[in-house]
Amino acid sequence: MTVYPIKMTPCCKPAPWGGSKLRDRYGKPTEFPLTGESWEASAHRNGQSAAANGVYAGTPLAELTRMLGRDLLGRRPAGDEFPVLFKLIDARDRLSVQVHPTDEYARAAENDNGKTEMWTVLEAEPGAGLYLGFREPISREEYARRIRENTLEEVLAFVPAEEGKSYFLPAGLVHAIGAGLVIAEIQQSSDSTYRVYDWGRMGLDGKPRQLHIEKALDVSQTSWRGGPSPSLTVREESCVREWLNACGYFAAMKIRLTGTIREDTAGESFHLLFCAEGGGTVSAGGTETALAAGETVLIPAAAGGYGVTGELTLFRYWTADVRRDYLDPLTRAGYAEADVLALCGGR
Repeated sequence: MTVYPIKMTPCCKPAPWGGSKLRDRYGKPTEFPLTGESWEASAHRNGQSAAANGVYAGTPLAELTRMLGRDLLGRRPAGDEFPVLFKLIDARDRLSVQVHPTDEYARAAENDNGKTEMWTVLEAEPGAGLYLGFREPISREEYARRIRENTLEEVLAFVPAEEGKSYFLPAGLVHAIGAGLVIAEIQQSSDSTYRVYDWGRMGLDGKPRQLHIEKALDVSQTSWRGGPSPSLTVREESCVREWLNACGYFAAMKIRLTGTIREDTAGESFHLLFCAEGGGTVSAGGTETALAAGETVLIPAAAGGYGVTGELTLFRYWTADVRRDYLDPLTRAGYAEADVLALCGGR
């Protein structure tokens, strides 16, 4: 097996609410005038990214996972499939009001995984915001009535979007991304989405987009309200680390780097790196790979120790062990155990 930093070629998705920022600002190779998403690291059947460099160049991520197995995934992720999907979203217009199912529901209804996800706001125009659950709990009956009467927006919780902030969305939380946002999203490997309301908008084919109201009624939690997630920060010699949410499916960290750091998969989990700003290099397995703003690199778990050098803002996604990856380093830094566990509770 050859171990090195694997750059990813994304799968781009058109959308009537999308724009041109993923192409113009983040360099994505899209053919669509309105591009809503770039699936940066995806092994899902509905859209795959592929290796862009080295001996695995051109290999789709699902095939790469089958080829390398635990050398890619690590010991920790359950199952034999790549467990997460990382994407960028350009919301020129607001997305539909939607909800995602749990694993149990999605596997029975869609032959897919459920979808718990987390957003980090990369760009926000003035006044941009997110719809995250309900301002006050409502009954399932009122929820159904408001969907029928097109008054659902009146009871949704609108949360102003802040650049750099993250928002955790468990399966069952009714939500929508507002207009004027670019978002980095880490989620389960899933495409299970139930649209509740689409603002009367037409799809790219000129027809109303499909809604999934009965399924949405089954899985929506009408007493839930979302908001910005907590984070905990530790300053090191050459970087500032910000621990974001962790759940059973993924964990996230933001690293603001000036200089060089050494990271270590310890063979436990792949590391997925996204460069949001700046640039530098990633070194693993004796190979150095350039990393520019907008690019995503996959570090196989078998790499063990690896280095990152440059002046950049980096997001790292992986499958975490709460004790090793959160409690131990953060309590050593002086944080209370309860504050650390608040990052890891999901809901």
